[in-house]
Amino acid sequence: MLELTINSKSPAAITAALKKIKEMASTGSIKKTDPVHIILEAGEYRELVRYNSSIPLIMEAAPGVKPEDCRVLADNCESFHSGAENRAVVVFGPNCTSVTLRGFSIINEHKKSGETEAALSDAAEAFFWNNTSGTLCAEFLRLEGRQNTINLKGFTFFKNCYISGDVDFIYGDVDTSLFEHCQIYMREDNRGDFNAYAVKSMALANRPGFLFSECKFTGEKRKKSSLYIARTLGRGSVLMPKYWDSIALIKCTVGENFNPEFIWDDDMSLTIYPRGNAKTGFREYGTKNLLKDGSTLDAETGARNIKSYTMTEDDYYRLYASRYLMLQDTPLARFAE
Repeated sequence: MLELTINSKSPAAITAALKKIKEMASTGSIKKTDPVHIILEAGEYRELVRYNSSIPLIMEAAPGVKPEDCRVLADNCESFHSGAENRAVVVFGPNCTSVTLRGFSIINEHKKSGETEAALSDAAEAFFWNNTSGTLCAEFLRLEGRQNTINLKGFTFFKNCYISGDVDFIYGDVDTSLFEHCQIYMREDNRGDFNAYAVKSMALANRPGFLFSECKFTGEKRKKSSLYIARTLGRGSVLMPKYWDSIALIKCTVGENFNPEFIWDDDMSLTIYPRGNAKTGFREYGTKNLLKDGSTLDAETGARNIKSYTMTEDDYYRLYASRYLMLQDTPLARFAE
């Protein structure tokens, strides 16, 4: 395995390392099937990172370095560079086969300026997994932004990560995206008192979508506006190959300042599709409310959006009781142990 240790003293150090990998592969110095290991020393890497190679990649902070002390960051948005593949800080393309990221931060510093809750001009991903066939494993990452923090496709697995934003900050047309023991934080809106939404699902039809297992959802309280787990685009239907509102909360903890409906649909003027069931749609099991004193209480689900589904114990033990059950029919099965 090729191992490269880099530091932030050199301009665009990560980009230079990835370019070196590409050159070595083209000359035959390394096999295209052998993993490459990049170790990031502590510091600020102020650059836009792009990787679109079939060479398996492992990139992580150096041993002993905290994620907040190793940061890849930039101020980028739709107004600056149009298209999700251009406005994100870190992008992995369709040719990637296997990517593992550990122990550092990816931050989009852009502050919103639009007058609406989700102006396209303020779309500003920190991270874009633009890939439908490979697999991503992210552990102990800090992913920070405001609108559209992480955009996902295909198959991804996040473990012990911290993800923050204020509008649609976990979204994409995924097949299966599992978040395990992650902290999901609704930060303040830099423009004032607006609603906050964590997840915007555009999941593929009849697929699991976004799975949150033993995650914690918290956020800064708004004065008049609300915090929601998710909101719909209202575009899903039995005929659509994606845009399904498939989100599962499995033994998650949710701050008591969240709107108890959990899903925003503009007072039912937008279609939530499909109606929640054991395998798709918005479903939950074993949700607990996080109280102000830090204690938890079993959540009452009676005030949930009408399209929500509360899973039974049989649903849980049949489909969600282990990582293996959730990932067994996907390329992510290798992370099931």
